[in-house]
Amino acid sequence: MEVRNKKFIAELGKKPRLRKESGLYIIDGPKMAGEIDPKDAEEIFVTEDFLSSPHLRECERLLREKPYSVISPSEMKRLSDTVTPQGILVAARQKRYKGMAGFMEAVLSYGKRLKAEPFMLILETLQDPGNLGTIIRAGEAAGVTGIIADELTVDLYSPKVVRSTMGAILRLPYYTAADLKKTVLSLKNGDHTGGIGLKVYAARLDGAVEYYKADFRCPCAVMIGNESRGLSTELSDTADKGIVIPMPGRTESLNAAVAAAVISFEAARQRTGR
Repeated sequence: MEVRNKKFIAELGKKPRLRKESGLYIIDGPKMAGEIDPKDAEEIFVTEDFLSSPHLRECERLLREKPYSVISPSEMKRLSDTVTPQGILVAARQKRYKGMAGFMEAVLSYGKRLKAEPFMLILETLQDPGNLGTIIRAGEAAGVTGIIADELTVDLYSPKVVRSTMGAILRLPYYTAADLKKTVLSLKNGDHTGGIGLKVYAARLDGAVEYYKADFRCPCAVMIGNESRGLSTELSDTADKGIVIPMPGRTESLNAAVAAAVISFEAARQRTGR
């Protein structure tokens, strides 16, 4: 394992360009460090206190299979972007797919493990790291089989997104599309899914049908738009149907993460028959 200088590791958490060029990102804390596949760990840093803490058990496999560097608490604080580092930090390899075909292969494989047809979320220009992380976390919990986002969506591997996924980022397939409209049309055409086209819904305030009346049992995808502007007209027009979440109260719209969670768990309800 190549030991990079600590300045590089510190900058990795701050600079999206560096994460993109290196193909690495930061995992901070024992919960996610304990879940990562050791082969995806590029570098590991721990403190002496961590090695004698109860959290060591969560990371025993990782530290047994990979070499690690012991650093001081002050050095750990410089590497971490959290106020109170938890004693272990990993520079990990990002998931990379061989284009859309490789990504959809992962989506279908993940769906088979869940014994479910594809149910995907398509995100356009989401800007808030907490929103993206929550969507991934809630989506994984609800049985979403994959997420696609455009290049203007906040960096998946920023530390704030990674932390807020609570480990779901390690399991749920995620793909950044250069041309989101073209990607949606390919899903509708059944490209990379054995000719089975996905039904595509657009979540929008003027949706033609309440979300719980939509059929999520078939292979399908739901598009969620920017926090303030919603979906662009160009992308929204590719949908088979617009869906809306009824709001009896005076609130005009929902947070993007809340909307995605509400729809995802309705899909889970329909698919489990509960």
